[in-house]
Amino acid sequence: MDQPPELPSSAEIEIGISMKPAPAWVRLLAGAADAIVAGLFSLAIIIFFLIPVFYPETQTILYEYTEQATESLTGNTELARQLLENTAVRNMVFASQIINYSLFFFYYLLNEWILRGSSFGKKIFGIKTVRRNPEEALSPNTLFLRAWLKTLFLLFHPILWITFIWAVFQKDRRSVHDLITGTWVID
Repeated sequence: MDQPPELPSSAEIEIGISMKPAPAWVRLLAGAADAIVAGLFSLAIIIFFLIPVFYPETQTILYEYTEQATESLTGNTELARQLLENTAVRNMVFASQIINYSLFFFYYLLNEWILRGSSFGKKIFGIKTVRRNPEEALSPNTLFLRAWLKTLFLLFHPILWITFIWAVFQKDRRSVHDLITGTWVID
């Protein structure tokens, strides 16, 4: 009588892959690297394109604000209130937020699409995003949803950062956006 085949390990059963999940601290560092790159690119677009081309009058206002601020840029609340009452400054801040959110979204989307489940930060640390079957490519819908969720969780409100920390407490090191999209980040 034939012997039954050996059962795969519990990790292989749960995540359906034989590669190990990336450690949470590696994911955190890779995510920080990605946020720094996307943030610097966003800041450069805002400072060198948006403000000079579309809101040049806000440059003088912002310079005057920094000269008048005595303690810190956020310490003088009356001065900050006056600054935000200025329509041009409010419009510039709104446009900056749109650029920032859009750039982060497209950074995450295009990185994982072009680099096939990886990103600049993930390449540095040798990790990548996969489906249950690592040979299966990430679908455009999955990439879109992952990029949208990561942008939302990272930029929308700091309380949502807890969704990234979720991976620390999961045996398979999946974050909330991984759980929603059915993906894993592996070594």
